[in-house]
Amino acid sequence: MGSGYVHVTINKGKRSSSATSYLAPKYLKRPNLDVVTNTVVTRLIQTGEFKSLPAFRSIEVARNSSAPFKRLFASKEIILSAGVIGTPQILLNSGIGESSELLAVGVKPTLQLHDVGKNFSDQPVARASWLVNSNDTIDNIVRSPELQARYLAQWKTNQTGPYAANNGSHIIWGRLLDNSSIFQTHQDPSSGKNSPHYELSALNGGLVSTENENFLTLACIVVSPESRGNVTLATSDPFDPPSINPNFLTSHFDIFALRESIRKSMRLFSAPVWKDYIIRPAGLLQNATTDEELDQFILASLEPGLHGVGTAAMSRKGAKYGVVDPDLTLKEAVGVRIVDASVMPYVPAGHTQAPVYIIAERAADLIKYFWHS
Repeated sequence: MGSGYVHVTINKGKRSSSATSYLAPKYLKRPNLDVVTNTVVTRLIQTGEFKSLPAFRSIEVARNSSAPFKRLFASKEIILSAGVIGTPQILLNSGIGESSELLAVGVKPTLQLHDVGKNFSDQPVARASWLVNSNDTIDNIVRSPELQARYLAQWKTNQTGPYAANNGSHIIWGRLLDNSSIFQTHQDPSSGKNSPHYELSALNGGLVSTENENFLTLACIVVSPESRGNVTLATSDPFDPPSINPNFLTSHFDIFALRESIRKSMRLFSAPVWKDYIIRPAGLLQNATTDEELDQFILASLEPGLHGVGTAAMSRKGAKYGVVDPDLTLKEAVGVRIVDASVMPYVPAGHTQAPVYIIAERAADLIKYFWHS
């Protein structure tokens, strides 16, 4: 489909994130805003009923499992924005989820919503590396404490140098061919002909430190995966981490698309223009030609794309599936609105940073409209 520069949010050599922008010092000074750190929200607490629906307008917080638990109350509503892992964990600890699963770990059910923690979707990544004829890659920094100290000092002095930039500079978006064999058994999971199936993200370096080798890496990523996992409670202790099962590659489409993205990478670097730079594929990729060999490489190098969504998925109002309505309010309840990536039913065929910001801005408008009207 095409390639181009990677878009990043960097301002004067520093990452510009939602925390540094939306919670910049001038906003932290607002009299109606308090930011509490080193504190965990353990659960939402039912405070009553409204029109026969349970109302949740209180939260329980604590600094750790041995510290006192305190309750805070909302006069209007609670906005839950704990992310694709934290949001379902808080809901489940509150008794909101599949009742039989909650009872199995010792949590008293308060609201039956089967899909809490279900539908977890992330983009599987396999990083393919090639040995290169160069000594100008980040591999030099990774294996040199001296260079690390030098570049850190440079960044602290004037926010310039390698530590002021993203290691990846270019990105490629691609689609499987329309006549690919996988489409004989699977529908196209992408949103349309102009939407990619995979991403190739270039990195100026490898995955591991070696004595004197330098690498070029392409992160091969399926951006429209079919596989779905889940987030569940391991115990009833809200300070215990939840069980996270991304369930990667349980769909044959995902395996096929990841395999084809790697083949596209190999074809790209076999072009004559690379002959004086690319030496050979590295690791298991060196002798991987068959589907079985590529699958072994994929399983050995698989990692999450960290673009998880779906664990509190949105559905149409009145639907018996999903977790939130289109206005982001919790189904079958009042007093709770969820605003984070967990509400997306499908992972966008790209990265999730901008879509999350869009959801948050839209949520702000919805909230203002609801309470002002």
